[in-house]
Amino acid sequence: MRPNLAVCPICQVEYPLDYLEIHASSCGESLEETPPIVEDVCKSPKGGIRNLNDVIQAIADGVSTDGKTFDITVSRQNLFERGLVQWQRQKKTSPTNPLKGIFLGEAGIDTGALRKEFLTTMVAGIERRFFVKGSSGCTPIIPCLTWIKTISNQVKRTAGEIMATSLAQGGPAPNFMMPWCYKFLCTGSLDFETLDEDDVEDDQYTDLLSKVKSATETTILDLTEEILNCGHTGSVCLEKKEEIIRSVVLHANLRLIPILQQIRDGMGLYSLCHIMAKYPDICRPLFVPGIEMKADADFIISVCQAEFSERGSNKQLVEVTLMNHLQDFLQELEQDETESGKEKAASLSPPGFLQWVTGQGHIPILQEDKKSFRVNVKFSHHCQSQFVVFRIMLLAVTYWRI
Repeated sequence: MRPNLAVCPICQVEYPLDYLEIHASSCGESLEETPPIVEDVCKSPKGGIRNLNDVIQAIADGVSTDGKTFDITVSRQNLFERGLVQWQRQKKTSPTNPLKGIFLGEAGIDTGALRKEFLTTMVAGIERRFFVKGSSGCTPIIPCLTWIKTISNQVKRTAGEIMATSLAQGGPAPNFMMPWCYKFLCTGSLDFETLDEDDVEDDQYTDLLSKVKSATETTILDLTEEILNCGHTGSVCLEKKEEIIRSVVLHANLRLIPILQQIRDGMGLYSLCHIMAKYPDICRPLFVPGIEMKADADFIISVCQAEFSERGSNKQLVEVTLMNHLQDFLQELEQDETESGKEKAASLSPPGFLQWVTGQGHIPILQEDKKSFRVNVKFSHHCQSQFVVFRIMLLAVTYWRI
């Protein structure tokens, strides 16, 4: 049954009547003033948008070509936090300009790899710090105040800008969100009818839901205070269990709407939200888990273009052995990660290896980029006089497990 809805006078979003008063009392504190959304710069490709390639191309067409760059200079220490700060403090140009990543103390010139490395780290940081992982994706969490106080209150909007820029300029897709979060980003409103217990990932509320479902006539009264704090206005008893569960589900997700709204505002940078609203099914893989975009061991080995020595020579045999060991090493990292159920440090994973080599740890989204993506592998058999340490490492890897 569809709940009775009314519009909040502050944020202009519809909410159930039994929750509206509670929401309005805190809405003014949670919604911060946001600067105007950048003017639409996205151009639809000829023939309209028909697939994911067209979506990415349409967003990429929004990158400014006025000759200016959006320069971000950061240190590798606390890269994510420093990246957020410097992104917000950059006032000379807009994120619609080509992003240029500069790492303090490093002489590298950004020809694309440093930009992709920066965006890869930032998108992973957004997932880790602003979202909590669930069974079918991630939902937002309220960031820890101990570090968020050091940056602007527009941090969630900045996260949206970074996600849009990542899609437009060759970074990874933020495909880690739960379906209900993606629907809100598309429409700007919440579909109350489709929300259920599976959409709640906050431990506090999942625990309360579990207690309510297993409660007896006596134990449910012990949960009265927690239930009333979730906006339930009726009596607390077993006969009202379904209504209580519904109140908890709505409360757990409605409190996250201000965060999603600011992320959505930031994603308007390249008119991304406009495209998502018009083509929700096509854009869905960019935000909801489904299509594998994380580079695995098989993908990395498949794109490695090794320059082997003459066939049948001793050098060629050593080179093939070395590539076999590299493949075994990457596959074992992947297997350890799968069996433990925990993600290893970025440098100890197949995506981390690919990011170290190329600047990006994801599979290119565009089919054209995917076909042309190659890692050239060259072998040095005369490096002992130049790099003694490297020679030792080469021998260690070459004869590993033989």
